[in-house]
Amino acid sequence: MLFNANLQEFAQQVSYIAALQTNGKMSTYESYKKIKQQWKRLKKTHKQLT
Repeated sequence: MLFNANLQEFAQQVSYIAALQTNGKMSTYESYKKIKQQWKRLKKTHKQLT
């Protein structure tokens, strides 16, 4: 249940970051770094639950 909530939050964050990048508010590199950071957080949560 907790992982599912974290997965949904990850998807929302990625959508938000992508929108910022698409609208020119954030560089492609910065977007990549932020998504990678979110991915690492999600992965860590998954490992803790298994």
